[in-house]
Amino acid sequence: MNFPGGLLTWPCYVNATREAEAAKKAEQARKKAEREALLAEEEKSLPSRATPKNAKTATKKTRGLDLSQLDSLDSGSGKALPALNASGIDNALDALSLTDKSDATKVDRHPERRFKAAYAAFEERRLKEMDADGSGAGLRLNQKKERIKKEFERSPENPFNQLTVRYDASKEEIAELKEKERTKIENRLAAKD
Repeated sequence: MNFPGGLLTWPCYVNATREAEAAKKAEQARKKAEREALLAEEEKSLPSRATPKNAKTATKKTRGLDLSQLDSLDSGSGKALPALNASGIDNALDALSLTDKSDATKVDRHPERRFKAAYAAFEERRLKEMDADGSGAGLRLNQKKERIKKEFERSPENPFNQLTVRYDASKEEIAELKEKERTKIENRLAAKD
């Protein structure tokens, strides 16, 4: 039986393709061995590490901002500051506020006075955002406002979600509340060993 074109017979064609595949695999294996040899040689030339590159043991990777080097002592109390590990912008800002020497913690005595205006501004901004990004598509205005109200209840822009104190609180009570807030943030950001 001749193969179309008359040059090769069928069994001869199959053998030729098998030989070509075997040669291709052998070439790939040779190149892989060459790459591994070069990599091993390069690793030998580098300073040795305690663990090999492909070690099965997991190494602990810390993510975030380690602020333990900023100030070793708290000048106000004379005690050592705990090591803080903050990942994310909000946590990093909280950690930096702890290292700040000024008393930047704001305490709101009358959040109910600012609630209505804060909600109106939030609602107006979110309605525009919903129209722009299409997240409110297919909803009636009343449904959009219900969603916005639920968002505002959890929002940091809500005055009731900020640090508040009674309107007739003494300076000692305010100082105690600020210290509790500072301790809460420190405990949340404390580095876990």
